[in-house]
Amino acid sequence: MEELLMEVRQEFQIPPYFPDESLKNYIDEGREWLERLNPGSDVEKDKTFRSLLKNYAYYAYYHRLDEWEKNYSSMILSWQLASEVKE
Repeated sequence: MEELLMEVRQEFQIPPYFPDESLKNYIDEGREWLERLNPGSDVEKDKTFRSLLKNYAYYAYYHRLDEWEKNYSSMILSWQLASEVKE
């Protein structure tokens, strides 16, 4: 969680005065939401999951989750469908 928190803060240039606890809440909310859409996914191993989660936190920071869902809907669908295909 701490590693992901630092990635979000650095990649999206979240200022240091914004509380870590708030970013953690955004990450937790996004993780729970995404895990419901694709159960069994692992944020540590699944780069798409990680990317979606980091972007969720970024959009949540700006209070634009409706835009996140719209902008990432096709990526979410592809991610869900890819997990259905057994290799």
